[in-house]
Amino acid sequence: MRRSIRNERGAVAGLEGVVFGILILVAGTVLVAHAWSVLETRSSLDGAAREYLRAYTEADGPAAARTAGQRALDDVLRGEHNTRGTVDVTSPDPTTFGPCAQATVSLSSVVPSVRLPFLTDVGASTVRVTHTELVDAHREMTSGAVYDPERTPCAR
Repeated sequence: MRRSIRNERGAVAGLEGVVFGILILVAGTVLVAHAWSVLETRSSLDGAAREYLRAYTEADGPAAARTAGQRALDDVLRGEHNTRGTVDVTSPDPTTFGPCAQATVSLSSVVPSVRLPFLTDVGASTVRVTHTELVDAHREMTSGAVYDPERTPCAR
């Protein structure tokens, strides 16, 4: 009769397999969490840029346009639980404000990577959004100092 010999040769390989599986699960979770954070920030910036331009292009003058756009931007970012300090804004030039003038706003924000216990500086991703819209051509408004109606898209 043959007797089976029992030893613990397979136990070590099984334990390494479990540890490696947990490591893969944690790394995958970190990658998914970072991707979600980037997508959420992009969505917030996209909505904020659209609302900024909506308020900007419906204003009656250059000063009111910049104020209305900034107010709309702050309202959207506050509603999306973003802090105002983490978003960089490149506003349209108010001196070119006028009927059918092109207004472009750019927003950017740095999204830090998910922090891991033993790694201090993992990196970050920068999210940039740029939107362009035309100022309402059929409203009465005060034009900016260097507004030229011949250089607008409506003149072409």
